[in-house]
Amino acid sequence: MKSTETKSPSHYETYKGWSVAVQVSAHMSRIDTERKEGAYIPRIIVTEHIGTDFKDKEVPDGHSYPTPEACIAQGILTAREYIDRKTEKIAA
Repeated sequence: MKSTETKSPSHYETYKGWSVAVQVSAHMSRIDTERKEGAYIPRIIVTEHIGTDFKDKEVPDGHSYPTPEACIAQGILTAREYIDRKTEKIAA
């Protein structure tokens, strides 16, 4: 039997020494069948590497996007903005 499930896009990168993972965590139209447009929500995880230790943090975005691609793109920007704020605090 062939699966009808499609694979959600995801993105992984290293930014300023932090690991970034962005995935589509939810597709609201599956939950809210009255909704006309898609509403994709990113799941953003950043990992700060501190010597041999690391610290994972889920970064909330608080928005939904019309396509998986837009969701991933905005998730990347949200992760980078979070890392920029954190690294500026450390540098100050």
